[in-house]
Amino acid sequence: MLLLAGTSFAAANVKHGMTIYTTNCAGCHGAKAQGGVGPSLHEAAGWKFALFQRAMLKDVDDKGVPLKAPMPNWGKVGFAGDHGKAPTKAEITDLQAYLKTLK
Repeated sequence: MLLLAGTSFAAANVKHGMTIYTTNCAGCHGAKAQGGVGPSLHEAAGWKFALFQRAMLKDVDDKGVPLKAPMPNWGKVGFAGDHGKAPTKAEITDLQAYLKTLK
């Protein structure tokens, strides 16, 4: 029973991550994070969480290089519907979990 409950929780996180991705990222990074206007996110899906979070909130990649325009600084503008609030740790976790399903 505990295993089943954990599975449902994980699925809910991935579903939320899919919503975040579809609404905020897919337009530039492609429906499957394969790249388009922006680069593929398949590698970023495997970054340590701290690096992924830094990229989302501080606009800096895993090597410390600033991300290129037109990439928004999510820490300043927030995701769609968040009214300018920076993404939460849970939102970033959900987004990265979804990206990992696309690899």
